[in-house]
Amino acid sequence: MPALDRTGRASAATVSAQRGALARSRFVSWTLRVATAAALGVDAVVHWQNAPAYDAVTATLSQGTLFRAEAAVAVAVGLLVLVRPRTSSWAAALLVAASALAAVLLYRYVDLGALGPLPDMYENTWQVPGKLLSAWAEGAAVVLAALGLLAHRGAAPPHEAAGSQAAGAEARSGPRLPTR
Repeated sequence: MPALDRTGRASAATVSAQRGALARSRFVSWTLRVATAAALGVDAVVHWQNAPAYDAVTATLSQGTLFRAEAAVAVAVGLLVLVRPRTSSWAAALLVAASALAAVLLYRYVDLGALGPLPDMYENTWQVPGKLLSAWAEGAAVVLAALGLLAHRGAAPPHEAAGSQAAGAEARSGPRLPTR
């Protein structure tokens, strides 16, 4: 809330500081959105490119089909974070990235075999083209989406911030009476 002088107006220094903080906040938000979408995009490209090589690994679903689904969901959530950066968008990005990272790490180090409709996806190497890149991108997306979620939850939407400033000014000066 801006500091008010004796006339009830905000000082120029306070307004300038608030504008600087708002610009930094927008810059940070935009940077997190673009970086998260880019990391999810890398994940999507790797999965889409590798999907045909895994079509033969099947149970009810093929691993190639799962890779294509992962790619589609990563693209959709990446676009959602760019276009509508809400708490739910950041949570979805975090969920998609964390689940993809968990899957690649789990199936790299643990042979679970086939699980219900899922095929046996155990692959104890990082030598598959793009696998390590995808894991790094997923890890980055987890961190970026978590930061975006924290930043978004900590910032009040502009309409709420404006309303709280008006309410604060009214509390200091008393209610405004209608003039005729």
